[in-house]
Amino acid sequence: MLIFSSVIAFNYFGSDNKTEKRKNAEAKESKIPEVQEYGGTHLERVGDKVRQKDWGTLTLLETKSINESFELAPMAITIKDIRMIQFSSLTDEVKEELKSYTGLSFEEAYSIYYKENLTMEEIDQQSAWSKTDIGKEVTYFEITYSVENKGPKELQFFSMEHVTFNDDLTYNVPSKNFIHSGDTFMGTKKVSRLDYQPGETRKGTIGLLIDSEEKIDGLKSFSFTTDDIADGESHELLVDGTSFDVHL
Repeated sequence: MLIFSSVIAFNYFGSDNKTEKRKNAEAKESKIPEVQEYGGTHLERVGDKVRQKDWGTLTLLETKSINESFELAPMAITIKDIRMIQFSSLTDEVKEELKSYTGLSFEEAYSIYYKENLTMEEIDQQSAWSKTDIGKEVTYFEITYSVENKGPKELQFFSMEHVTFNDDLTYNVPSKNFIHSGDTFMGTKKVSRLDYQPGETRKGTIGLLIDSEEKIDGLKSFSFTTDDIADGESHELLVDGTSFDVHL
């Protein structure tokens, strides 16, 4: 009888503890400010949190202030910040959307499998099979930058075609960037890219998911490779793309 009473008491108070913990968690979550637009712009200090409506909660894990310009004349690229942000409390719709940015893009799958004489449909299937599910949370790299055309001509250019973090993780930006805002919203592929007008400056934000199997203990190094610069009207090659190292 004593044992039975103890079990009842344990279940009762254990249930109360779980309810209390859940209420405390909900109370903490409710205190996080909510925004309609991309939440990363509201994160200033490590540990800051913001809820992006219909997406999830963003937490700033690490930030590196760069504020450095790199010139591939007549184009100038200025990197403002490079940061690591955690995304949690994701909706199912967002998880599915972010999943499309994992694994191999179609272009990457094509470069691997075209020699095996696979059809386009089979290559697309290989790309789909490489995708991984998004769990309860995911971490990503965020790059904020601007690009200026200092020349007198209309130019075709993609500022960051490939980027590498910590000398190890390399991304093809046009296919892996999930934040389409500002500069990156103006065409993520060469064929759809809007040309830079003379004197035009654009701001952009890039978001690149970190595979859950990758163990990243901080931002240690960063480099990027640009697209070629071509004439906006004739599409004549003017300047070859180049690579830049960024000191963190």
